[in-house]
Parts: sequence; structure tokens; C-alpha cells
Amino acid sequence: MKITADMQWPPSNILSYKMAEHSAWYSGNELLLSNYYAEMLSQNFLDVPYFAHQDKFWGRQIRNGCECAVHVPLAGDIAETSANFLFSEAPSVKIVEANVMKASQSYKDAQTELETLLIKTEFHRKILEGAESCAAMGGIYFKIAWDMELSMYPIPMIVQPDRAIPEFSFGILKSVTFWKTLESDDAKVVLRLLETYERGLIKYDLYKGTCDKLGSKVELDYHPETAEMEDVIYTGIDDILAVYIPNMLPNKLDRNSCLGRSDYLGQEGLMNNLDELFSTWQKEILLAQGRILIPESYLEKINGKDSFNVDRSLYVKLDMDPTIEGSKITATQFEIRADQFEKTALNLLERIITSAGYSPQSFGLNISGRAESGTALSMRERKSFATKNKKQAYWQPAISKLVELMILVYNEMLMGSIEENITLNVAFSDGITNDLGELSASVKLLSDAMAASVETKVKLIHPDWNEEQVAEEVQKIKDENALNPVVDPDTTGGEEDGTES
Repeated sequence: MKITADMQWPPSNILSYKMAEHSAWYSGNELLLSNYYAEMLSQNFLDVPYFAHQDKFWGRQIRNGCECAVHVPLAGDIAETSANFLFSEAPSVKIVEANVMKASQSYKDAQTELETLLIKTEFHRKILEGAESCAAMGGIYFKIAWDMELSMYPIPMIVQPDRAIPEFSFGILKSVTFWKTLESDDAKVVLRLLETYERGLIKYDLYKGTCDKLGSKVELDYHPETAEMEDVIYTGIDDILAVYIPNMLPNKLDRNSCLGRSDYLGQEGLMNNLDELFSTWQKEILLAQGRILIPESYLEKINGKDSFNVDRSLYVKLDMDPTIEGSKITATQFEIRADQFEKTALNLLERIITSAGYSPQSFGLNISGRAESGTALSMRERKSFATKNKKQAYWQPAISKLVELMILVYNEMLMGSIEENITLNVAFSDGITNDLGELSASVKLLSDAMAASVETKVKLIHPDWNEEQVAEEVQKIKDENALNPVVDPDTTGGEEDGTES
């Protein structure tokens, strides 16, 4: 991306507008939702055709001053569920050369050091956090930082997609500019630090502008936070130290874009309707509150104002003639259309969840209440697992690339010694706790059908074992069950004792 003085910042297009909208939904904050849609309806946004005729419920809250507005935080639940399906259990990152028969000690040491690196950098926690934002915003960036004063290991950092301007070539991230706003003493001045990642280098630029203009470039020592920074850092690594992971592709708003699509894309109207429905439901509850109709003569003056003490009326004698028409207390209670509201709400919930790519059962809907086996659970939540598998296709190579970059930075910048000429294998958990009885039954069926070797059956029971562990277990099983090849004495006995057979 070419940076020019006084260019609009951040650069705007339909995808950036949608990121802002999805960010508001993900926040779960009513004020952010109201502000976003109110601004979208203002004159500043009417030149964008996509938004010209939208009049959302949350946009009307500020304009009409509605008294009752309820937000259902379903968007946050969708993002969290997506992350849990992917990384509720840490993915396995293995060095292929260290998990084969007769692997060299150097590769085994590299595997041990790699596992230590992933633990020390809290790698699992960070990809779990990144996966949640990825589902909400359509994608996520990771960049690799290092600081020997803070850690002896590389630091993988999450960068939100609405704070990044990428450049792709043939679908591959070629460079990316991350930006953040710095504090300024002048409220009219906005200072932005641009951090550009390219192959072999990281470049820093400071700009002085306004709320919507990038402004002019100034020296880094203009601000105390950037005064000690270098203009350019040459990494010595022939690669860009940043990775982009799309949530899902293609992006339906721009099929040529390499930016992923959010789980919320296309659900904004339904989520808006769900909030409007719950707000109307809550309003009806308020309107249906019980009322007591009281003759004005029953009220007493307290500080010049009419007052009626309901509790005191239960035991204080009232000086009144009960025969006078209308001189009585009337209680009124209105009905609430709870069943109609509930059915409509459940219908909207199921439509939103299904359109986002998940099974309603993943969100606690349509649950029978009885315990289910792993097989039954997988069938019931088939749509959710299909979506999970799609997302794994984007995360698997990205995690492998990210770990490779971490190893390079670890060896180059932090005096690490992990073998670099390696092949990484990233494996995901299926997310279901397998029942040992089911596995045993499956193994027994394979044995009865003579359709699997001992090695295959051991791998089925212990999918996380390496080749050496599997081979050791196979040999133990053969020894215990006398399954080793039997030597024919007719062919070998004569040779051993020197007699003819």
C-alpha cells in the first residue's frame, strides 16, 4: 500500500465498514451498537450505496430515544463457540523427524525444546484468543516480537484486522502495515505509529494528523513512546514475520479479496431483529405490570404531593362510605404473550446459529437431556463439526508457518538451538472425549473381521503416540499373547545340533 500525506485513515471500503459493524456486535455493548448505526444513518455515510437504505433497530435508539432496549449477546457466543471447537484442546505440534523409528537424538532434543518454547510463550492460549477474534472479525494476524529483557523466547502477538492494512500477492501475504494511535497533548492532533512488516525487515513511521487524516510524517523522537525506536530493523530472516489467518473464504462481499469473512456476515439483520424482539418483549412485561386503581379521595397529602401507602392500607381503617359507587380499590393485571415471544425468539436464534454454520445443539438448544455417546454427539452436532473442519484447513498451515517463524526468531535473535531443517506436523483434537467402551468395541469388530493389524489397533486406541511408542506396545501385546513368529524345528533343529533332518 502506498502511503501519502493527508490520505484518509484508516482507508475505507465496504470490508472496513463491515469490520466496524461486526466489531460492535462482538463487543456486546448497546452503546457501541447504537453509535455505529446512528453514525451509519448520518449524512457522512449516505454516500456509501450499501448502507444508504438501512434503518436498524439500534440506529433508532438514539434518534427516537427509545426507553427499552435489550441486547442479546449472541454474537459473542458464536465467536467463543467457534474458538472452543477449534482449540478447547491444544493442537499437537510435532517434528516429523523426531517421531519416526530410530529418530536421531538431535531431532528428539529439538522436539523437547520446541515443546518448551510453546509452553513458555503460552502458545495455546494465544491461538485460542486469536480464534475468537478471527470468527468475529473475519480474520486475525499474528506477528513475532522479541525482547531479551522480557523473555528468552519469541513473543507471538495478536493484531486485530481492523488495525492492519495488508498487501497480498497471489493470495500470499506480501507485506502488512499495523497501526496504533498514540497519546497526544493536543486533542485536535492524532499521532499514529505505522509498523510495516516486509520480507527481511520491519519499518516504523510516525504520522501527525487528524481523526480522519493520516497527516504528515514526523521523526520518531517526536513522541516519547517511539523516541528509542529504530526506523528500520533488519531481521536477517528471508521471510515476513507476520501471518494472516482468514476465518473462511471466499468473502461474499468481495470474492476477489484475500480477507476472510466473519461468522456474522449476513446475520446482522437477524441479530438486529432478535434484539428488537427481546426489547419489545421486555417492554410488554413492563406495561403488563399489575396496577391498582385508587380513588383520589384515598390519597393523603405528604409535602404537598398525593401519596398512597399500599402496606398501610392493609391494616389502617379508612374513613369512607363503602356504599358510594366507585369508592373501591380495583386491581388490574394484564396478560403477557410469553409463548408467542418465546417461539419467535427460538426461531430467530436457530436461524442465526444455523446460518453462521453451527448446530443449535452446540448452543444448548433442542437438548433432550440424556447423556450421549461420542458418536451420537458427533451426529447431533454435525454442522458444527463440518464448520470446524473447514476452519482447520486455514488454521493448520498458518500454525505451522507461525511456529516456523518463531523457531527462526528464537535461533537468530535469542540464541536458541532448535534444528531448523525440520518438517512440522500440526494435528487437531476432534473435540470429543472418546468413550473407551466404544473404542474397544470398534477394535473388537476389526479383530473379528481380521481387518486391521495389531499396529493399526494400537494407533486407534492411542492416536497421540509416536512410532516408537506404538512399536513398543505392539511388541508387548505380541509377547503377552504369544503372537511372535514360531520357528519351525523341522527346518532349523538339524542345523543347530548338526544332525540331518
